[in-house]
Amino acid sequence: MRGWGVSEEGRRKGPWTSEEDKLLSEYVRLHGEGRWSSLSRCSGLNRSGKSCRLRWVNYLRPGLKRGQLSPQEKGIIIELHAMWGNK
Repeated sequence: MRGWGVSEEGRRKGPWTSEEDKLLSEYVRLHGEGRWSSLSRCSGLNRSGKSCRLRWVNYLRPGLKRGQLSPQEKGIIIELHAMWGNK
């Protein structure tokens, strides 16, 4: 029987800890982005490569913009929506 938050392959699931975030950030700083499948073996993280990639891209990547859209960005979205619609 496996515990909550652990997959059949023994990978951890659920919320990320600050320690895991630090390990992921350090690994990417040293080795760069891209080798996501080997990351869990080399960094000590017990997460899937896909999970690591998504965490990096959506939460930890430097330069990631958070917050509200600027009026200029909103205008671009409205303009493109008028041109292309809901596709």
